Amino acid sequence: MTAETCYAQALRWLARRGYGEQELAWRLKSQGATAEQIAAVVVRCRELGYLNDPAFAASRVRVRLERGWGEGRIRAELRALGLDEELVTQALRESDAPADPVSRARLALTRHYGAAGGWERSDFRERRRRYAFLARRGFDPEVIQAALDEVTG
Repeated sequence: MTAETCYAQALRWLARRGYGEQELAWRLKSQGATAEQIAAVVVRCRELGYLNDPAFAASRVRVRLERGWGEGRIRAELRALGLDEELVTQALRESDAPADPVSRARLALTRHYGAAGGWERSDFRERRRRYAFLARRGFDPEVIQAALDEVTG
């Protein structure tokens, strides 16, 4: 793979969606690019403004919060994409989502299951099902309990 081919491939990927620097480097490496080629492409893309880890993290956090994901799942995804913990924490802190995780969990429940009616506090099977849904979304156990208590009244 030549340096120009490597750069062209990176631009094709970046045209489809945003990438973090580490994720782009991993993808280029999987295509057979050398370490020197990867470093040159990353530097060139960063200089041109195509790679910006803080902006990428902020965008990814915003989209995931809109989808009703919890902080734990967002944090895990961003770490898997190669972003450092400090950057992830900053992006989560600066997001414009509701600060209260219980209200975000309640909103996720409402979006997924509809209005609060249809089940009662004594229906343990349904409560366990909704608990598992929120846990998969990355909410903490205390947040899930509080959200379920609020929804059932």
